[in-house]
Amino acid sequence: MLQYIEYGYYDFDSSDKETRDKIHEALNYSPSSISVLPQYVKTIKKNVPSNIRVSTIIDYPLGLSGYEEREIAVKNAIDNGAKSIEIVCPNHALCNRKYDRMRLEIDLLKKLCYDNQIDLKYVLEYKTYSLNLLHKISEILYLKKLPTIYPSTSFFLDSISDNILASMTLQSKNSDLKIIVTGQAWTDKHIDMILDNDNIFAYKTTNIYTLEKISNKIRFLG
Repeated sequence: MLQYIEYGYYDFDSSDKETRDKIHEALNYSPSSISVLPQYVKTIKKNVPSNIRVSTIIDYPLGLSGYEEREIAVKNAIDNGAKSIEIVCPNHALCNRKYDRMRLEIDLLKKLCYDNQIDLKYVLEYKTYSLNLLHKISEILYLKKLPTIYPSTSFFLDSISDNILASMTLQSKNSDLKIIVTGQAWTDKHIDMILDNDNIFAYKTTNIYTLEKISNKIRFLG
């Protein structure tokens, strides 16, 4: 059963004002968290009420930055007021099966976030990695006590049905994973696919119109 909705706004070409305006609009639909690119955390944090978590996504969209750059980006995001960190999985480490390097990063970032009372979640990309690799990443994160993950960044437009299928496939191997579905939902039928699936506990959208439609439907059903 859907427990909460998240909203992410990641337009590269937006100004501070455009970002503030879009976030102001999103607040009308009461998402549990609002996520922006790191450079906009300061821009929006004072305008977001305390009951909505300000989040940012690190190394979006491809996870190609070096380890030190990723660590610095997380530290800066925390200093700027982010209360939640979403970090794209380290592409180079995973493509080269350097799992120990990913484990080291997780330990470092997890301690950094824990010390600052910051939520930490990793973002996978099911269109990039094989199923076996996705299972391996999920296993590593689960054993590191980071069971809440995103199946994709939503940068590559993926359908809601494919996203749900990928999420349920990962969860079928480990039912304790908490997967926040991220596929694109454009129509009422798409939204029903989310709301009618008892296995989906959270959904994140990067489309303000989807946020509006799903929020209104939840209010109507409630």
